[in-house]
Amino acid sequence: MTVTVVSTGGTIASTPDAGGDASPELTGEDLVSAVPELADVADVDTAEFSNVPSAHFTVEQMGDLARFLAELDGDADVEGIVVTQGTDVLEESAYFVDLCYRGETPVVFTGAMRNPSLPSPDGPANLLASVRTATSERAAGRVLVAFNDRIHAAREVTKTNSMNLDTFRSPEFGPLGVVDESRVTWRRTPESPDPDLDVEYDDLTNDVHAVSVTADMPPEQLAPAREGDALCLAATGAGHVPPTIIPELESVAENGVPIVATTRCPEGRLARDTYGFRGSEQTLQEIGCYYSDLNLQKTRIRAIAGLAAGRLDDVFERPGE
Repeated sequence: MTVTVVSTGGTIASTPDAGGDASPELTGEDLVSAVPELADVADVDTAEFSNVPSAHFTVEQMGDLARFLAELDGDADVEGIVVTQGTDVLEESAYFVDLCYRGETPVVFTGAMRNPSLPSPDGPANLLASVRTATSERAAGRVLVAFNDRIHAAREVTKTNSMNLDTFRSPEFGPLGVVDESRVTWRRTPESPDPDLDVEYDDLTNDVHAVSVTADMPPEQLAPAREGDALCLAATGAGHVPPTIIPELESVAENGVPIVATTRCPEGRLARDTYGFRGSEQTLQEIGCYYSDLNLQKTRIRAIAGLAAGRLDDVFERPGE
């Protein structure tokens, strides 16, 4: 079986310079050659996509990556794909690909929290676990994240710790499976509510604002969204906002800018009719907000993809209608 490792940069590919500061320099071949055990799992080749820090990765690059992975899927010799990336926005890149990718070749994202120059770097073990995952029959057609021997759905996973190795978790639902030594064990199969999107990559926009609601926040935080393509809003609790920001939200909506609401809580979803006070979920519905069941960063990615497909009404619902 042949697995292609697509390198994009990040901590897993970083080495310290003369001053001791790490930056991405290692190639995919460097990463693969450091894990000789890979040869016991699959025939592994490499493809260089980029070599940038995770925080530098753009929406345009996500689109280019999705297209590149689709090309690899069209190669009959490629039976599995592993993407190595920095962890900062890995969940966003993986979910963007999940929304756009329609191939049968499994795609597994992974990375590292410790660069190769540090004690006990986790990149080699994550790469090995990802290749094992990509060779599993139950991975076919899926976009996954493999990290610290856990396998997650791209839609559900999030980075939960800024430094700990066990940073990628799937709140509320847990991992899909685990990698135990040489064996991949699957525990559940997720139901994905995401529609098939025919994204027009030339229409991708990054002018989608994302704001997390906080206590007594200044309404001016929302003003720039009036001229944007969409506003994603992480409300408190089950969908509540300070009443002082309601006029600004109404102004955004009146400007024709769609508003997508979610909760800032790591688990749970927005309520529909529990509360009726001004600033409750009923207020969001009266304004015409869409509802999302994803975290804020993934809600933004879904809005970007939905706009580029011209199908925002299909990727989110308006419970007030």
